[in-house]
Amino acid sequence: MHSNGNSTHKSFEELTWEELMAFEQEKSAPLSLGEDDVKRYHARTVLYKMDQGYQVPLIPEANSNASFLTPVLNDLATADLLRIGSRAYEITAAGREELKQMADQYHSLVEHYDVFAGVDLDRSAFLSPGDDPHEKIVIDGQEYDRFIDLRVAVMRFKGISPFDMVFLNLLREGRIGVDGNWEFDMALGKELYKELEEIVNSAYTLQDLTNLRKQNDHGEIPGSDIIKDVILAGNALNEQRRQERQTQQLRQAPAPSQDSYAVTETYSSPMFVSYAYDPYGYYDHYRDPFYVEPCWRDRRRYW
Repeated sequence: MHSNGNSTHKSFEELTWEELMAFEQEKSAPLSLGEDDVKRYHARTVLYKMDQGYQVPLIPEANSNASFLTPVLNDLATADLLRIGSRAYEITAAGREELKQMADQYHSLVEHYDVFAGVDLDRSAFLSPGDDPHEKIVIDGQEYDRFIDLRVAVMRFKGISPFDMVFLNLLREGRIGVDGNWEFDMALGKELYKELEEIVNSAYTLQDLTNLRKQNDHGEIPGSDIIKDVILAGNALNEQRRQERQTQQLRQAPAPSQDSYAVTETYSSPMFVSYAYDPYGYYDHYRDPFYVEPCWRDRRRYW
């Protein structure tokens, strides 16, 4: 939490209860997509479709699906993300950089944030293979979900827009830009992304975690402390799983030749397979709950 002027700011541990509650209120308030967000997701959808082979003619036929993309294409060309080719629009170097950031964010979600989609706060555990993600627990005669999704709360705590996460998840799940009239959908504007707001604003917040009224030897535990501990535990579990995968890969790898002693891993996924990604570089910082990977750094860190 930064103070005004050039004076130093407090560390997370130095915040008073009142300052923590103010921070939690800010990070729990409902969010709304702005026009810039809508334009960015329109642009990302078109770039992704083009990267997958979709051809955008320079002069689309009247009443064709591509004709609905004209405003988006104009924005993309103005932003130097697309250029006019000989027969169709082409992705520029800047457009490729945007796609690379999308790919990095996608892989980051899979490798580092999906662990927070199933958190058991009562047992300090995470969803594991064999667990029932829909399992219920009974407290005072009332049923509750055993595993809760804290991805939005984690990202907001770190200062990352959760809309970007939800957009990529919907894109990879085939809920955006997949039907035969997806170009027409671009004309819906903000209405097209209504589900993003619904998902983000119905997710668990820091204030929800504070309202659990959990206690330790020092008294009531604020939600921001809970989420910090969840991040550390999730990062440690990711690190453990990474080490287990590396050990397994080393055991399965052929014996090195006399000239080469390096084990090379090829990382691929069902989406953005053409973009290189280092899934392990993050773990140099996995003991820092406030660490934000470069692909998400369009907003300042708090600590």
